[in-house]
Amino acid sequence: MLSFKGNTEMIKQLLLTTLLCTSAHALEISYGAGESKFSNEKDKRRACVLAENKALDDALLKYAGKEFRVEREQFCVDTKEHTYCNYIREIDSSTAGTVSAVVDRIQRYDKDTCYVEVKAEIEKARQLSASVKSKRIYFTGDAIDVSVTTGEPLYLYVFNLHKKGLDILFPNEYNTNNLIDESFVFSSKDYKFTASLDKGDSLSNETLLFLFTKRRQDIDTRDVTKDNLKDVLKSIPNFEKKLVQHNFVIKRSER
Repeated sequence: MLSFKGNTEMIKQLLLTTLLCTSAHALEISYGAGESKFSNEKDKRRACVLAENKALDDALLKYAGKEFRVEREQFCVDTKEHTYCNYIREIDSSTAGTVSAVVDRIQRYDKDTCYVEVKAEIEKARQLSASVKSKRIYFTGDAIDVSVTTGEPLYLYVFNLHKKGLDILFPNEYNTNNLIDESFVFSSKDYKFTASLDKGDSLSNETLLFLFTKRRQDIDTRDVTKDNLKDVLKSIPNFEKKLVQHNFVIKRSER
């Protein structure tokens, strides 16, 4: 048997430090479900592995959904012509956290399908210090006005998601230096992005997506798509990136 003797204040300080460290890395529980079909007995095991991977992705997506505040969904509306809200949630989950462990799993079969349900521990990602401020409503002709603040030098990439797809606004041909130190204003006196609408449209729900990273990323500004952007985000470690979305509306000006 071992006994411990020491200074009472020192012991209190050690306990406090331990509690702070524990809370800083606290794990949360999330549940997910997945399924995969198989054609024969030999393929059954592989199908269950795929089903469990889908279940873990689902658990992470649901965890990210809890972090997805109502104010961030305010102007994000999915339609047949304008389907990026779910995409935003998916890529948001890639920065929200990581699956630390599978606490429990249920696996069952029904004919040619393997179903897996998991209870997973999620470790919240350590977020970089960065914030964005901008208006929620723009009228046609208005300059896009965004104020960015960071707590350390970070690389910034700004994307615009709209019903026609995705564009990268920054860096651009007028400013290729996207290393931000403390603060940044977009648009600037050197270049402006203005709100516009297609002929016949009275409003448009859109999203500005801000990607902050510790290292410069190899993103082709001439050919960026939703798919290759998702691949880039998945390849960046969670502790080296932060994703901020800003949903806004463009209305036709009556002026």
